[in-house]
This record gives sequence, C-alpha cells and structure tokens, in this order.
Amino acid sequence: MQKAIFYAVSTGAGNPDLLTLQAVKILKECQAIFYPESEKNTIALDSISKITGLELTKKELFSCHFSMTKNEDKRKSEYDEVAARCENFLNKGKSVAMLSIGDVSLYSTAGHTASLIKKHGFNVEFIAGVNSFSAAAASSAISLCKKDEKLTIIPGDTFYIEGKLEYALKDQGSKILMKMGRHLEEIISLLDALGLIQNSTLVQKASLEDEKIFQGEEIKSMTIEDLKNAYLSVMIVN
Repeated sequence: MQKAIFYAVSTGAGNPDLLTLQAVKILKECQAIFYPESEKNTIALDSISKITGLELTKKELFSCHFSMTKNEDKRKSEYDEVAARCENFLNKGKSVAMLSIGDVSLYSTAGHTASLIKKHGFNVEFIAGVNSFSAAAASSAISLCKKDEKLTIIPGDTFYIEGKLEYALKDQGSKILMKMGRHLEEIISLLDALGLIQNSTLVQKASLEDEKIFQGEEIKSMTIEDLKNAYLSVMIVN
C-alpha cells in the first residue's frame, strides 16, 4: 500500500484563478485539509471553496492558529500541536493537505510544519504556487528584474527593528519588502527619506477583488485604514 503523504499546498496570492492544476488535483485526493485561520482572514480556505468537484463538505477540515508572538516556546508548541494532528491522519494511511497562501516555500507555516513532519519519517511534498510579490508585480505591470539584475526579498518588520533595512534598501537591484504588518508607516518614511519612494509600488491584497495599488507619492497619502491593512501588503522597490 502506498504510504500517506503530507502535502504543503500553495493556494496562490488569494484569487482562486491562481490555483494550479496540480494543487486542485492534490486537494481532490486528500481526505483531510488543514488551513490557516486568524482574526483577519481565512483566505487560503476561501480560495479553494469554489473549486468544481472538490466537495469540501465531504472533507475533514481543520483550522490552524499560529500566533505572531516572538515567544519561541509558544510558537514551537503551536507548530508541534498542528504537526501532531496531521500525523494522526498520516498514521492511519490518510494523506493530508495543508494550505498556504502564496507559495509554500516562502515564509510559510505549511512549509515549516512539513519540516517537522519530515523529521518524524513521513513523506512530504511541496505543491508550488503563485507568490504574492509575483501577483503584485503582475497587477502593477512591473518587470521585477531586467537582464543580470539582482532581486532581494526582505522581511520588512524584522529588518526595520534590527536596523538593517536602510543598508538593504541601498543595495543594488530590485527589492521586495514583505511582512510589514507592524511597521509599514515607518518603512514608508524611510523610503521617502532615502529618495526611493518614487521608485516604489505598494500592493495590498494582490489579485483579490479589493486589491489596492499605490505608486510613488501616492504611498505617502495612504489612509489610516490602509496602513492598518499592512498584513497583506507587498512593497516593490525598483
């Protein structure tokens, strides 16, 4: 009998049209689907809810809550709990899919969960998807890299807090700033101070119906509500 597999499944940036055929195939095959849920969204689950033939009502669905805490013990406990729940199905010979918006190889809870499960001897597979910065670039009709240019992906909040963001922004090539949920306003001020705001594009909720795009000086005119929506924001600096 074929061994059960843990699939880390990318759902793309949020628009159901960005789901790959492979992702749909795997989701139809798996009996159990785990999905991230927070007070802000269930985007990953929403993106698969209208797939023809998926029949979610016949699947076993489990929400996963991962806090944004810096407490390593708490974070480890949360991941261990989810991994154990997944392994319970795998031990019964049932393959499991865990959803992640964007691509599971980049800042993904599903990707980290997969690494824990793999250490316990289970089969793990990643299903690729459209990441948020590619969707943001497409929405803005921006070419991220020209010939031989470098592309740098920066976790905005962490680099800002650690004082590394200014140096990173001065480096050559295009930059992608992600994970700016706590310090977006300060990051915008830094871009302005460095004279980079004109070459910047900020996209919120890329690919979704309520997507917003701010370019150049427009970024400095964002409302308080826009700044509060920083969780699903991507900044492109080129």
